[in-house]
Amino acid sequence: MLTLGLCPATIAEEQNFKFMGIFAKNREEWAVVDLACLRSSVTIVPFFDSLGVDALAFVINQTELTTMCVEKTSFEMLIKCIPKCKSLKNIVIFDDKTEE
Repeated sequence: MLTLGLCPATIAEEQNFKFMGIFAKNREEWAVVDLACLRSSVTIVPFFDSLGVDALAFVINQTELTTMCVEKTSFEMLIKCIPKCKSLKNIVIFDDKTEE
């Protein structure tokens, strides 16, 4: 995560923060990303599908997230807000790829 530069430092309130977005229901990969972030002093930004596309884009822009970890069902919603999110550069999908 750190070696790949997935969580660059963002300056807010005169402090450096590192953020990682997680947009998935509770699952093993969610916990692994959370533990990796805790170990690396990265703050997780959890997302819920009830927020909607506009709220999702607002939080991504507010935190200047560069990386989101998502499950397949959340990926569809994330794709809709990408044009509004200039900072988002990386998407890590928890599920195996399919022909879809």
